Amino acid sequence: MNGIRSRRPSNGVTRVLFIAGALRSGTTLLDRVIGAHEGFCSVGEVHNIWENSFDQNQLCGCGAPFHECIFWGKVSQRAFGVGPSEFDPKTAIHLKNSVDRIRHIPWLVSPGRPKHYQTSLVTYGELLGRLYTAIQEISGATVIVDSSKSPAHAMLMSQLPGIDVHVVHLVRDPRAVAFSWQRQRRRPEIHWKAEDMPVERVPTSAYRWIAFNAPAELLSASKMSYCRLRYEDFVADPAVSLSKVLAPYEWADNNLARVDDLEMVLEPSHTVSGNPMRFKSGKLKLELDNEWRRAMRPRDRRLVTALTWPLLVRYGYHLRGGV
Repeated sequence: MNGIRSRRPSNGVTRVLFIAGALRSGTTLLDRVIGAHEGFCSVGEVHNIWENSFDQNQLCGCGAPFHECIFWGKVSQRAFGVGPSEFDPKTAIHLKNSVDRIRHIPWLVSPGRPKHYQTSLVTYGELLGRLYTAIQEISGATVIVDSSKSPAHAMLMSQLPGIDVHVVHLVRDPRAVAFSWQRQRRRPEIHWKAEDMPVERVPTSAYRWIAFNAPAELLSASKMSYCRLRYEDFVADPAVSLSKVLAPYEWADNNLARVDDLEMVLEPSHTVSGNPMRFKSGKLKLELDNEWRRAMRPRDRRLVTALTWPLLVRYGYHLRGGV
């Protein structure tokens, strides 16, 4: 792929391209594809960095345990003055759980917040701001790609001084998402034991799809720039989709990376959380994962459709399963 020209951020602003959406919607794939462009740095789901990385020492996308990753070692030193293994994440985890949940969205969008919440929000915001600034400085990237998904995290970031957020709301057919939740897959980031990814019942995955996508709609009315993209459209025509996604960064179309025959080459990344494909490097063929159409049980398909139909129709999906 031909790279995009890199531009250093001006006026000390750290620019973040935030990918919102439900779990199992292809956010890690989009993160990696955008991160393959010059000037962009994929870091995966920063929302989970305190628990998964600093605390549990799960594998970085480069394949090294987080505490041993050279990139994150430099970031941690720059942001907090200590290495990852020396940083105590307990306070960060407590602060995140106190302010960064979907249920906190009403307070995030309201000027009349409780005093205790505002205090925790400011403290956690300072911690996050130091982390994002350090990522930008160590990577030398123009834009950080964060696929944390959570709309609450995006709203919180938009209130941080010196952080400029562009939201890409990635949606996927909820029936495909529900089917994905039924698959048994190993979690390669858990390197000290064998552990599978969680499996969810169909109603639970449908409600989770609504719980992430409905609040993400609020981001379009915020001060952040926002665009919505369907996973199916992205895989079908990645060049057109990337033009839409990267429009706020004012690069000419002929500087966009081209995907010949829907293939590209991925370099190792330093993603901290996400789908197991974050560990993939080398040739990647973009293909629509449509197994659910032939393998999903009809009753499960009908149930997901019944539970999600208002947003399903809003996003352009047919009730009978067409795209």
